[in-house]
Amino acid sequence: MRKIYTLIIFLMVSVLVFADTFDDVADAIKNGNAKEVSKYFSSSVELTVLDNEGIYSKQQAEIILKNFFTQNPPKTVTINHRGSSAQGSKYAIATYECAKGKYRTYIFMKDSGSGIMIQELRFEKE
Repeated sequence: MRKIYTLIIFLMVSVLVFADTFDDVADAIKNGNAKEVSKYFSSSVELTVLDNEGIYSKQQAEIILKNFFTQNPPKTVTINHRGSSAQGSKYAIATYECAKGKYRTYIFMKDSGSGIMIQELRFEKE
C-alpha cells in the first residue's frame, strides 16, 4: 500500500512540474522573451517560424525566435490544448496573436534527463 501512495505522489508532482514548465514557457512567449524561452531548449531544437524550418543549436534558435518576436510582438498567447504521448513526451498547442495576425504555436517537450526541455517549437500562420 505504501508503494501505491509513493507512486501517486510521484505522479502528482510530475504533473505539477510539467504544468509549471509549460506555464513558464507560455509566459516567456507572452512576454516576447526569446532568452527566457531558450532556457527550455534542448541542445538542438527543431524550429519552424513561418516558412523557415530547420534544426538549430540552442543559440541559433534563440536568435531566430528573437527576430520573430521583434517583428511580431505578442498581444496575447493562449494555450488551447495540452497533452502527452505514451512515450512520455509532452505537448501544447497555443494561439499566438500579434498585430500581423494569429499564429498556431506548437510546443513539443521531452524529458532529456536534466529536465523537461523543448525539442520542437513551431509558429505557423493560421
